[in-house]
Amino acid sequence: MTRRLTLGSLWAFFALFVFVPLGGLLLRGLTSPALAWQALFEPLHLQATARTVALTLGVTLITLLLGVPIGWLVGRTDLPRARAWRTACMLPFLIPPYISAIAWISLLNPSSGLLNRGLANLGLPGGDIYTLGGMIWVMGLAYTPLIMVATADTLARMDASLEEQARICGASPWRVFSRITLPMATPGILGGASLVMAATAASFGVPYLLASGSAEPPTVLTTRIYQTLDLDPATGRPAAVALCLVLLVLGIGIPLLMRRMVGRRQFTTVTGKATRPKPFVLGRARRPAQVLLGLYVGIGVLLPTVTILVTSLMANFGRGLTAANLGLGHYRTVLFERPETLRSIGHSVLLATVVAAVAVVVGLLVSWLADREPTRAHRTLSAVASLPYAIPGTVLALGMLLTFSVAVRFILADRLTVHLELMDTLWILGIAYLIKFLAFPVGSAAAGLKATDASLEQAARLSGATWAGTLRRITLPLLSADLAAAFFLVWIPAFSEVTMSILLTGPDTPVVGTLLFHLQTYGDPPAAAVLAVLVMALVLGGNLLLRRLTGGRLGL
Repeated sequence: MTRRLTLGSLWAFFALFVFVPLGGLLLRGLTSPALAWQALFEPLHLQATARTVALTLGVTLITLLLGVPIGWLVGRTDLPRARAWRTACMLPFLIPPYISAIAWISLLNPSSGLLNRGLANLGLPGGDIYTLGGMIWVMGLAYTPLIMVATADTLARMDASLEEQARICGASPWRVFSRITLPMATPGILGGASLVMAATAASFGVPYLLASGSAEPPTVLTTRIYQTLDLDPATGRPAAVALCLVLLVLGIGIPLLMRRMVGRRQFTTVTGKATRPKPFVLGRARRPAQVLLGLYVGIGVLLPTVTILVTSLMANFGRGLTAANLGLGHYRTVLFERPETLRSIGHSVLLATVVAAVAVVVGLLVSWLADREPTRAHRTLSAVASLPYAIPGTVLALGMLLTFSVAVRFILADRLTVHLELMDTLWILGIAYLIKFLAFPVGSAAAGLKATDASLEQAARLSGATWAGTLRRITLPLLSADLAAAFFLVWIPAFSEVTMSILLTGPDTPVVGTLLFHLQTYGDPPAAAVLAVLVMALVLGGNLLLRRLTGGRLGL
């Protein structure tokens, strides 16, 4: 009875908060195809689509050019302190990209950027971050770790015998790398590239921040959706729905296309036992390799972090970087004179904590059903729980916005009436975060269950324990480390989430992401820098705690 009730409740939850919003979004596009078709071919929307494609391709190209060689260096060479370099190169991904965008605005603002001032003093031309190229630069640095990790992990698992045989036959190191190593690593690299493309197409914070300071804003699909709803919600909804459908196709279609390409590029070895890959000897190239890694860490991590910290300490940004212009005045103002700051932080901490706890419980239940009782319905439930992570946050948020903009009432069995009024409440934000990030605990619990013998649970059931009691007393303690890791994997992105929050937050439900977004957008960069420092401190602290709880297995 308990198991059936649990399974029915899970299906009801996903039906109400995943299928209904997405189905309603699709039906709205199909019921007015003329309006949708007209909206798609408006010049502004065509430009936004073209820029989204250009942004996605540009970011992917930069991440490949940087991530593949960095992944090879830290994963397959005799580079000294390779593990430390790998950790350092992962840090740009840990910092939310829109915080990196705030740092680069302070550096490359064409009128008052700190880096532009320094270049002008040297007689060198400066840059303009408020362009499509600026978006590609910021997001390329932020998403390079995805390619780096995919490359390094793939190379670490490869069989070294083919490379050794090629070297014995007289092939040069470069020929071995280009003809043997790189083709065998291609599936992993393409898998990382699919994540980069999907994340770039669905990004909102960085494109909006960098477009807001331009006289001719380079809008993309996500920012155009927000603009159509912000200017006139009633008349803008048809266009927003049409653009969301395009974004949905990109968000789901790109990973499927890359998966199909990976399926065609599988490489296996004919030997029965793989040998441990021998590191490639860098020799004289060791120093240039360290310089390359140092440049990436310096530009991608140290420069933005120091810039955010310095900006938060500057009393007047226009006076430049002098000792007399530094102080803690902005921290005092943001923390003690603005009540919305503490309220936003409180909302974000509450939402992230509750959502992470619920996600861990739901993820455990879904994974247990799929692993211990692998029926078609249970496997489908696991796939449905992981699906929303591949859907752009803007699409999920708009679907929920259209579905729950009015109160929803259900009558069950002519006896029970359920009344849902979610708009402008923390409930809708929590539900959106839950369905978006549920894939993390589902994956973590599934990995833990595969490494745990089911005989302990079977013995407990034979001894008279109930299904729920077995989960609580046997399964939960055995998976405590995996579930603790899953908790923080959900907590960290939920705490600083901005894409869905922008559309779903109400006047009385500010969160950290929306407050930071509005502070930077509406002309208070020092206050935004203070809040960005606090976010980075909490996120990095959560990562360190994650490493401590998992013995260094997860986290940076």
